[in-house]
Amino acid sequence: MIGAVLFTWLQGAEFYIDLHKQAVDTLPSGENKTWIDLGCGPGLVSRLAAEKFYNVTGIDTDPFMIKAARRLKKWHGSNANFEVNDLSYLLDRKADVISAASLLAVLDDKEDALNKMWASVLPEGYLLIIEPTELMNQENANKLIKSGLPKKRLSGLKMWAKARENRSIEPTIFDNIKTKDKKTLELLGGLVKARIFKKTNSLA
Repeated sequence: MIGAVLFTWLQGAEFYIDLHKQAVDTLPSGENKTWIDLGCGPGLVSRLAAEKFYNVTGIDTDPFMIKAARRLKKWHGSNANFEVNDLSYLLDRKADVISAASLLAVLDDKEDALNKMWASVLPEGYLLIIEPTELMNQENANKLIKSGLPKKRLSGLKMWAKARENRSIEPTIFDNIKTKDKKTLELLGGLVKARIFKKTNSLA
């Protein structure tokens, strides 16, 4: 429950909202398309996806996170849906977009999780992975804060940096995703990266 409260607080920080919105906004509008947001937490990415007209389902293993997500859904008037579940949710489901923000780093079998996500992306769909980089540490967070970030909840960045220091994803894990249509966005001064992979018919 404490984790859900802290994560909800962090997701309300302007810098946190902005970087995730930048990532979500790289994807096309989603009329009549589906989006599954894994490890959704209090639901920020899910709500941003719903604003782009996707039919969104946010998934998290923590019932307190889902409770927070549903509360914020009502607060923001979002159409996103939320369920308590895990990666097994993908076994018999596919979607136009699969996303995971700050999830891979905390999973034991990162490669297996990534493979399952990619397998669940429909042809011409997208996989969106947002993760802190090796630059996410307290020293770099402090430098970024001094450079003039929006003031709201900047202590959240310090907390995030402390929690994720030396826990970045090894970039080579993404080499197994076979597609030529991919891009990487540097966010929050390089402390975070968003990776977007499109499943084209030729290399699906």
